[in-house]
Amino acid sequence: MKLVCWMFMVFFPYQVATAQDNEIGMNTAIFEMSAVDQQPEFPNGPDAFYYFFNKNFRLPEIPTLIGKIFLSFVVETDGTLSDIKTIKDIGFATGAEAENVLHMSPKWIPGKKDGKLVRVLYLLPIPIQTH
Repeated sequence: MKLVCWMFMVFFPYQVATAQDNEIGMNTAIFEMSAVDQQPEFPNGPDAFYYFFNKNFRLPEIPTLIGKIFLSFVVETDGTLSDIKTIKDIGFATGAEAENVLHMSPKWIPGKKDGKLVRVLYLLPIPIQTH
């Protein structure tokens, strides 16, 4: 009986630690958008995001500026955005301004994989045009 209790005490903590490690790994891993079952999204969809972005983005006072800003960020499991970076911008501090707008963003609906909330790397092109 003592042997069985000893084996249970030695083996059981290992199983719990392994299960916790897997849970922790799932929470800390960052998945690409193509690898998740449900992609993260801005509340009320892409149209609402572009409305929010255009409302808060200050265009530079450069006539006929046309191009795209490419941003990357992580949508966390609680919907917040982290690791916001400009991949490419069109100059005139447009990338920094786009990052500022994303820092003001409300929480997103997080992505899911296998029914669990996961961190997702999001790549976002934003068209810019001044008149």
